[in-house]
Amino acid sequence: MNDPGFASTPEERQRLLAANTAAARFFRRELLRATDGWPSGYLKEAGIEQVLSTDSTWKVGYAPDTWSNLVDHLQSEGFSHATMVRAGLMRWTEDGDAVDRYRDELVLVARDHKLLPAGFIGIGPDGGVRSLTPATAVHRSSNVLVGIDEQMDLLRGGAMPVIVDDPAGAIAVSEMSRQLDGQWAGIPVCGDGLSTAQTRMLRKFSLTDSVGVVVGGDERSQRRAVGFIPDLMLHYDRVRAVALPGSLREFTSLDSAPKRLHELLTTVPPTMSYRMGSGVAAEIHPDPDPPDRGLDL
Repeated sequence: MNDPGFASTPEERQRLLAANTAAARFFRRELLRATDGWPSGYLKEAGIEQVLSTDSTWKVGYAPDTWSNLVDHLQSEGFSHATMVRAGLMRWTEDGDAVDRYRDELVLVARDHKLLPAGFIGIGPDGGVRSLTPATAVHRSSNVLVGIDEQMDLLRGGAMPVIVDDPAGAIAVSEMSRQLDGQWAGIPVCGDGLSTAQTRMLRKFSLTDSVGVVVGGDERSQRRAVGFIPDLMLHYDRVRAVALPGSLREFTSLDSAPKRLHELLTTVPPTMSYRMGSGVAAEIHPDPDPPDRGLDL
């Protein structure tokens, strides 16, 4: 009973996507109903409480800390247990009870290259970010991204994608962008890092040939962010690594953050190499000749 299996027909895949869509609506409703507790506190502390507005483009949701509220809701909408299991939304207990697969998490929709709702990422009470959806017929964590659909207006207007290490930071960058004529689109990268498939997907929806990478936090976080650069250089003509002295959350809490981020992203030369320093970026060197991205990219 614990093996979700993989859907094998277009009809089954559409059913899984429909279940994810219904789940996303349920999660969004639950967050907007939650007027207290840690979810709203987390959003306010991160400076992104605007996502609690019904007209926010970021449809952040909340998976409630209940046994089977999502399962019961989806069943009332006509989804079978089998569909919920295959979509990664439900699991069976050892006693044979159908229960929600994840609980007490802020959730965001992870979309595939067609911007279809393939799965979810979550933010726990401790602020940790993880992929919630297991491998399914419509979801692989390395083939989905968060933030493109939410910022399509910015990207279509030529906004430069800015890669950050968590969803709250991406939303903060997005909001700062809207204060400065829509120059950036914050894209969170979670889990194992930025895959080639994700890089290609991001490039597909970028009108600009430039991309930014925010490098901050501890040395491990810096190394992870720097690791994104080589693959990005194969798909973008200009890659700008922005080194912060601390975490992105600390940076975005400053009143001067929008202006300072604008200065960093417009004055830092395109990246060729990056070396670690004592807690912050040490050297960034310009690349005078952007790499040939090839005819097929």
